[in-house]
This record gives sequence, C-alpha cells and structure tokens, in this order.
Amino acid sequence: MMDTTYDVRIYKTEVYRGSRVTTHKVRWKTSDKTWKRPFRTAAQADVFRAELLAAARKGEAFSLTTGEPVSWQRNQPGTTWYEFACAYVDSKWESASAKYRRAIAQALASATVAMLTDARGMPDTHVLRGALVNWGFNAKQRAMAPGELGDALVWLARNTKEVKELTDAALSRQILNATTSRLDGTRAAPTSVRRNRAVLLNALDYAVELKLLDTNPVKGIKWRAPKVAHEVDRRVVVNPAQARALLEAVRAQRPSGPRLVAFFGVLYYSGLRPEEAVGLRRQDVELPALVWGREQSSVARAP
Repeated sequence: MMDTTYDVRIYKTEVYRGSRVTTHKVRWKTSDKTWKRPFRTAAQADVFRAELLAAARKGEAFSLTTGEPVSWQRNQPGTTWYEFACAYVDSKWESASAKYRRAIAQALASATVAMLTDARGMPDTHVLRGALVNWGFNAKQRAMAPGELGDALVWLARNTKEVKELTDAALSRQILNATTSRLDGTRAAPTSVRRNRAVLLNALDYAVELKLLDTNPVKGIKWRAPKVAHEVDRRVVVNPAQARALLEAVRAQRPSGPRLVAFFGVLYYSGLRPEEAVGLRRQDVELPALVWGREQSSVARAP
C-alpha cells in the first residue's frame, strides 16, 4: 500500500569526523527525495550501500515512503489479512451494487477462517461471521459495530496472519478451501463456490497490485469447479394442491386478495418473474389467446 519508483541513485558514502566519533553516512535518492543512513563504521556503511546497489541493479522497486527496496518491507511486520480485506472492501464499495457488496463480504468472511493465528479468546464462529459480514466488511458500518460484535472485530484485527504468508502453498490451499466451504466445513453450493472463488481471486490480484504479493498464489492451485445440478428437487417446490391452497388463502385477504391472486397465479402457472407479472396487462393475455384460437380453428378445418 505504498508508492514506488525505479528512479534510484546511490551516492558515495559521506564521512563526518567529529571530536569523539566518526560517522559514515550512506546517501541515496528515490525520485526527487534524498535519504541518509548513518553508521558508526565504514564496514557497516559499505554493506548497506552494497545492498542498495544490488537491489537497484536487479531492477527492484523502491518505496517512496521508506526509501528502501520494497522487498525489504516484506521482511518486516506487514499487512494483516483483516487489514487488507477491509482495504479491498473499501476499494470496491462505491462501484459495487448492494448484492455484490454482500457477496464480497460473505466470501471474505469465509476466507478469514483460514487466516486466524490463534484460537485463544476466539469468539463464537457465528458471532465472528456476523461481525465480518454485517460490520467489518462494510465500509460505512465498520466503526459502529456494537457490543460483542465490536469486540469480535478487535480480536480479529489482532489475530489474523499477514498477507505475505500466502506464499506458502499449503496456506493458499487452506484459504481456497475455506472460501468455498460452509461454516461446518462442508462444500458450499456450486454457485456459491464459483462466486466466492472469483471474489478471492480478485482480492489477491489486488494484493499483487499493492505489492503485498509477487503473484496470485491461488491461481497456481489445481482446482475443479463443481458441477451445477439442473434437476429440480421436488421437496422444495410447491405442488399443485399446495399452490391452490395458498392462492385461496391469498384470495381471502381483503381488499387486495383478488388482485394478488392474479399476481401469484401467473408466477406459479406461467413462470413469470415478479417484475414481469407487475407489468402484465389484459391485452398481453387476450391477443395471444385470440391468435392461438384462430390457429386451432384453421387446423380443425384442414382436410
């Protein structure tokens, strides 16, 4: 999450001889900003300067914030998963629809399970997920999480692994498995699996863009998308008898019952979407029926 440059110049070491000590200052410049690092001995200064030269010769990017090669920053305490995930949510917030925001929050909440560092003091799993989906991964509500939900977010901020640890292949597979699973560890529905994996891939591409990772580690994992079942489960579909009973119950609701019977009737019997049923007019029904009747008459008169 920093600006970088490849415009780097490394100068000759300066030597300042004081009355008591001698200081060796390594000087270099990134873009238009000059940096100095003091050392007590010439050997220390030479080693540091040689490391800067090696990084510059290899074509590494230098941070405009620290003046050092970006690769050095990865060896220091880095960005945690929770910090990064919140930054990713914020980057998508303005352009995403409400439904897509929810999908991002749910996918990242599942992924976070694999990035926890310690189970000590861990809140209930359902509390954690609720805190993340409804508050932590919500750009407008994050700072207003109440009670135990706010405590859960504080715990998460202190107990998630760093993004750079995803260079470990085993951890990368764990986060992919967590993202495509339910809370109980079973595989999520095929559509959820595909959606959540897409969110994870996009998030890790963002990590590469921020130079938190060199490459997207999940893209290199062998993975097979689950097949989407097209067979209708009769146990979750309203049967004709149930549909008639429901429509009769709707008809009894006055004064809007009769109108709503027509609305729900075309949803069930014609398979219309709600917005299509709302826009349905008498002529939309009468004209096709009239044309169909004429066609049937023509067929009947045919020799």
